[in-house]
Amino acid sequence: MNKIALAVISLFGGLIFAKEVSAGEVLEDVVERRFPLDPSGTFSLRAIDGTVEIYGTDSREVKIVAIKKAFSPERLNAIAIRVDAQEDAVNIETTPPPAPRHDFSDRSGTVEYTINVPQTARIVRVELPHGELVIDGMRGASIAADLGSGQLMTHNCFCDQTIHVNHGGLNVFFDWLEERPIAIEAVIEDGNALARIPTDATFQLHAVAKRGHVSSDFSPMESRKRGDASEINEAIGDTPTTKLTFRASEGNIHISEVIW
Repeated sequence: MNKIALAVISLFGGLIFAKEVSAGEVLEDVVERRFPLDPSGTFSLRAIDGTVEIYGTDSREVKIVAIKKAFSPERLNAIAIRVDAQEDAVNIETTPPPAPRHDFSDRSGTVEYTINVPQTARIVRVELPHGELVIDGMRGASIAADLGSGQLMTHNCFCDQTIHVNHGGLNVFFDWLEERPIAIEAVIEDGNALARIPTDATFQLHAVAKRGHVSSDFSPMESRKRGDASEINEAIGDTPTTKLTFRASEGNIHISEVIW
């Protein structure tokens, strides 16, 4: 199958629960679909407020589970998910309900995504306005993710990363590091950034906090005691192949040493 044409949420199936609900009860519509994707293909997602969890797997497909939530059937039905799926690329576009006309009108409408993708695929774009974003276990060429406000975490993603948070928290966690060259560019405008790195890892670190502090468990003890550094630029270990770059405009950066 060369192409699966635009799959709209109505095609996903699943009519809204036809039952009476009390005022304030959250309505849900759960949809699940699978699309084939070459392990070297690309994936992108433009989400609305909610949560996004992306997990790298050994499969040759993208599995999407989306839970739409709203307080009214009208707003629930207004949330649209469009999927453009080809053998080498899967792109998801999410449209929120229209903006309410009055200040006190119902503004509900979120989507919770849980998505499995081939771990060697390239994540060319993930955009989330508000919420929580997790990307776990990727080994493709690169990851690009942008979060408006909330919490962003990458975990055991052994690939180049370009990640950005406007307001909230930014976290880069590794349970181990491998001897493969990767470069991470992590930027947060307003909030704190945290990296958790195994104690035996080797890497090049460059961290800058314009209006905040930078600290690293890997730095010499005399440097740690000062606690007032705004920039750290140092090599950890011999001939590091991993490059970590962290930048915070308003907030602190901490590089934590994880001992297992």
